[in-house]
Amino acid sequence: MTGVIILAAGMSSRYGANKLLLPFGSGTVLSTVAATIAATAARPIVVVTGHEAAQVQAALAAAQLPVEYAHNPDYRGGEMLSSIKTGLRHVMASGTPPQAMMVALGDQPLLRRDVVERLLEAFEQNCGGLLTPRFGLHGQRGHPVLLGRRWWDAVLALPSDGNVRDLLRANRASVTQLIISNDSILGDVDTPDAYRTALEKAADRSG
Repeated sequence: MTGVIILAAGMSSRYGANKLLLPFGSGTVLSTVAATIAATAARPIVVVTGHEAAQVQAALAAAQLPVEYAHNPDYRGGEMLSSIKTGLRHVMASGTPPQAMMVALGDQPLLRRDVVERLLEAFEQNCGGLLTPRFGLHGQRGHPVLLGRRWWDAVLALPSDGNVRDLLRANRASVTQLIISNDSILGDVDTPDAYRTALEKAADRSG
């Protein structure tokens, strides 16, 4: 079994408002991401909260999605890594932790279901315990990133000012890159311009 950590703790400082709660489709940016993931076989789906945690949980409750929550008390200064560690500790404390966890961004509303499913299939087919999607053969690496259970202790051992990229760079021979033919793995909404672009792309996709 493979689960997903959805990072939803940040303060959206570059945006100026909580980008996760912005309208998107029939819900919000965050609920769109969670719904895409919930449509796959990935379980559990752990949403790591921090800033405006009550509002984030209310938005997902309204969408009636099968998610659980882990709160990151260090969300103000802990950067992304602290939320990943929070999610991993949450599943490690459960009775039956999954074999792998993907790390997805809560502000990636264009993420496609087939991308998540391809990562799931690649892990099930023993393609490796560190899987990263890449847009095109020579393009940019994106999210979600899959972390097999054997790598969790290494993630938890990273210094507080580090990130998962450090682990990937230090273990290049163990990283499997999946070439993805669409840019949905890159489309976060850090700025108002990026949000407008995402809305336009979503409209084009549905049209």
